[in-house]
Amino acid sequence: MLNIPKVAQYARFSSDNQRSESIDAQIRAMNQFCKQNHWQVVSTYTDEARSATTDNRPQFQQMIADSGKGLFDIVLVHKLDRFSRDRYDSAIYKKKLKKNHVKLCSVLERMDDSPESIMMEAVLEGMSEYYSKNLAREVMKGMNETALQCKHTGGCPPLGYDLDENRHLIINEQEAQAVKIIFQMFADGYGYTTIIEYLNAHGYKTKRGKMFGKNSLYEILSNEKYTGVFVFNKAAARADGKRNNHAQKDSYIRIEGGCPAIIGKKLFAQVQRIKAKNKRNTGRYHSKEFYLLTGKLVCDVCGKRMIGNLRFSGRSKTRLATIRIVQCATTRS
Repeated sequence: MLNIPKVAQYARFSSDNQRSESIDAQIRAMNQFCKQNHWQVVSTYTDEARSATTDNRPQFQQMIADSGKGLFDIVLVHKLDRFSRDRYDSAIYKKKLKKNHVKLCSVLERMDDSPESIMMEAVLEGMSEYYSKNLAREVMKGMNETALQCKHTGGCPPLGYDLDENRHLIINEQEAQAVKIIFQMFADGYGYTTIIEYLNAHGYKTKRGKMFGKNSLYEILSNEKYTGVFVFNKAAARADGKRNNHAQKDSYIRIEGGCPAIIGKKLFAQVQRIKAKNKRNTGRYHSKEFYLLTGKLVCDVCGKRMIGNLRFSGRSKTRLATIRIVQCATTRS
């Protein structure tokens, strides 16, 4: 009996000058290839607007998981760079496929198990990764030039701003009012929850028209653009390559007077001092009870801050508050 190979097709396009029609073209070419080789297509996986420099692709991950279920013998791609543009990821996932007795094949790059094919495949993967990283570098170069002209580099502008015809930031008066309220209330000692409740109760919305949340407030209170300073590429990258708004780079574009100011520098500086102080005294926000000396008492041996401890004593359940230090060798002994 003829053993017909079962094929899982994988197609992907990223956002760099590609459209959904790219996936249709890939699938059409793969269907034709399978027909010529008398292979049976049993499933098709597609990821739209997903970069191959990362493995954060839902359908790709589903395909890898399904490869261990014996559903198909071959994973077919139009080109090897559709599978991955990262050599490390490529090696990891090809090894997983091999462990599951699944072969990776390409329509345009004909590979076999010969030493020459192994060398050629490594060269193609290296060229693909180079193309991806070089493209990212060129894109960033263009964005830096745009930022140096104090023009918005993409995405949604911050709350309180719109864009003019030249992509410069201009003030949206209604949204700017919300920004002023947020900064002033925080400077007056109000917490995130109170500010959020006030904004939502008075009909203010985020830039995307949604209710306010803690994350949106943190970004607003940290954005120096509201003082008229145009800032670009300030946030540091996380381990997965995504932006980390809670950390900043040592070097970034910062242009005084590059955009219209909504609040004063004095108010912004005051807010940053409060944020820094609150960050040091995190115990106050994690505790269900408020202690007057939170963040103020420290152990004179190890220097660590003392924490409050509440317990109930006797039948009357009298509340007894004590303080203690955690992980101090002297206090333990």
